[in-house]
Order: sequence, then C-alpha cells, then structure tokens
Amino acid sequence: MRMVRPSRSPRGLFDPYYVPSKLLHRDRELDTINGVYRDSYEDNYGINCLVHGISGVGRTVFSRYFLTKIVPENFDARTVYVDARSKGYAEIVTELNDKIAGMSEAVTVAFDLDQLWIQFKRTAASSPKRTVFVIDNIDDTNEEVYAKLARLSKEINASTIGILNSHDYRFLTKVPATSMAYDFELPLDTYTQAQLYEIIRMRVEDTFPLGLTEEVLRYITDIVCEFDASKPKTSIEALKVLWPLAQRGQEIDSDSVRAATSRITTFGHDQDYMDIIDTISMNDFMTLLVLEAMTEHLMRYKTETYIDRQTLSELVMIKCEELDVKYSDNDIERSLQTLIFQSVVFESGYSRSLLYTLVPPEILHDTALSLRRELVRRK
Repeated sequence: MRMVRPSRSPRGLFDPYYVPSKLLHRDRELDTINGVYRDSYEDNYGINCLVHGISGVGRTVFSRYFLTKIVPENFDARTVYVDARSKGYAEIVTELNDKIAGMSEAVTVAFDLDQLWIQFKRTAASSPKRTVFVIDNIDDTNEEVYAKLARLSKEINASTIGILNSHDYRFLTKVPATSMAYDFELPLDTYTQAQLYEIIRMRVEDTFPLGLTEEVLRYITDIVCEFDASKPKTSIEALKVLWPLAQRGQEIDSDSVRAATSRITTFGHDQDYMDIIDTISMNDFMTLLVLEAMTEHLMRYKTETYIDRQTLSELVMIKCEELDVKYSDNDIERSLQTLIFQSVVFESGYSRSLLYTLVPPEILHDTALSLRRELVRRK
C-alpha cells in the first residue's frame, strides 16, 4: 500500500490566531495557570491573571492554547476571547456581549456606554456556565475595560486572563485600578536557541508543501536569535517569505534565507562594508585572505549556509601555498576573531565551528579581493 503524504496547510503561517496541536516549551507556564484556574473553578471563585512578555514571544498563542485546548479538557466552562488591539471601549464590550450571549440569542444594541456595560454585566451574570474571559493586547487605551471586567469576575465567579506586552505590564500595573484588578502574573520568557529551532521545525512540518533542510532551519534560528531575542513571531515572518518559493518547488538556499530575514538585520551599503573591512584589515593580508576563502566557498555552494572552521582552514592553507604565504592556525583564528568582533562573520549558536555571514558573500568577496590586491600593489 502506497503511503499518502499528509497535506500541508499554510494556515500555520498566515492565520494570526493559529493554535498548534502542541505548545512546545511552555509546560511550566501551562501547569501554573492550569493549577490556579482549576482551584478557582473547583472552589467556585473567580481569578484574574496577567500574562506578559516581549512582543513576538507567543502571548496570543499561549492564551488561545489554554483557552481552546486546556479549558475544554479540564473544566465545564465557557470561553470568550477578544482581541482588543485598536478597538475602543464600546467595540470591546459589544464583542464581549455578543460572544457570551451566543448567536442564537437576540442582543439589544445599546449606544450609551453605561447601558452597554450594564447589558453585558447582566448577560454575563446570567450565563449558565462559569466563564473564562481572555482580553488580548491590553494597553493604556483599553486598560479600563479589562479592569472593569476583572472586578466583575469577582462578583459572578468568572475568571479572566489579560494579555499584554512587558512594557505595558510594567506601566499599567503601577496604576491603582490595574493593580487592584489582577491576582497574579505569568511572565513568558524568550526561547533558547534549541527551543526556537524545535518550534520552527514543527511549524515547517505543519505547513510547508516541501520540507526545508535542517541547515536552513538552523540558519533561520541563528539569525533570529542573534538579532531578535529568540522570538517565534520573527521566525514565522521569515517562513512566510519562503513558503511561496517552496510551494513552487524552488530550492531554498542561503540567499533566500538572507532575503527572508533582512527585516531584522541592518545592512550597510557596499561602500560601508568596504570601509569596515579596510579598517579592520589594517594592512593585515591574512584577514583579507580568510574572508576571501570563506566567501568563495559560500558563493560556490549556495545551499551550504555555513562553513566549518576545518574546511576554512584547509581552503586558506591552499591559498597560502598558491601565494607563497606563511600558513599559521593562530593567524587564521586571530583573523576570524577580528571579523567576528566587527560583525562581518558570525558564529552559529549551535556550534562555534560553524560560521556564516549576513551580507551577501559576493559583496564581501569583492571587497576582500580588491583590498588584498591593493595591499600587494603597495609592497
């Protein structure tokens, strides 16, 4: 019997409310929030939690996973999710009202804000089931709605989860109204390099029509961890750019990855890099030779996103023999450290032996080659 390959869906890349089948590396946080809400449910009281973290770390995914996976499996509770981003007071309360009332019930539209809140309060209090409300993207423009909802939850034995970024958390929790509205906080940390790699790999397996190589996945992870605090959102944004290429069957090489992640990295103009390399070389022939050998390899093998130190040493040794230059492992390492310190070359977070560049190797190669020839002419 022929094995049928499972179909892939781009929803995991393009749906902002996508919830994976398993939430990786949030077991501690899920256990914490699950335990607290289980106690509140069993003892019939409401509880309010603020979940916060830096932008892009997965706050929305965390809250929706808890709401759609954990709550239905553990509590006989109704769940209501509202994304408050760019919404006013009336719009948020109306959405809360509509969702808790249900589509089958007629809801009278109130235009007066006080009446609108009273209407929602009445509907929420009469709900036959306990309710868990999640308000996503809380900030200073909608904080009042969450504070009122959190206070109401104490009256009707409902629970709330407020989702906000760490900057707003530090600011808003100093305000008396907010500080009185929540019971505990749950910070979401950034991911380690290894954890982010697993998250990217799972998303690729869920969504890509054709798989990506392990080296490409490591390359994306290295760049995100180097420049954007190990955030899944940045990884997904890069995968969005690569997905149409993979769908067409196009090979994903190092140039594709650099283009997909260019938003988070800052490249100078060609002349800027020529100036940088000219400055750091300081009549240092070997530094230019090392950079030349490295970039020649990356230009020749586009699918290889890295070069390892051993291969680089061998290539430099060959160049030294051709040019009748004294070869020394110490000189190569010193040159590499100079290039790494100046952010011309980077070490992989997976292994110090793996080296990569963010600037297209053609630019670095042309710069190193022209400067090396200039040094020769000066002598």
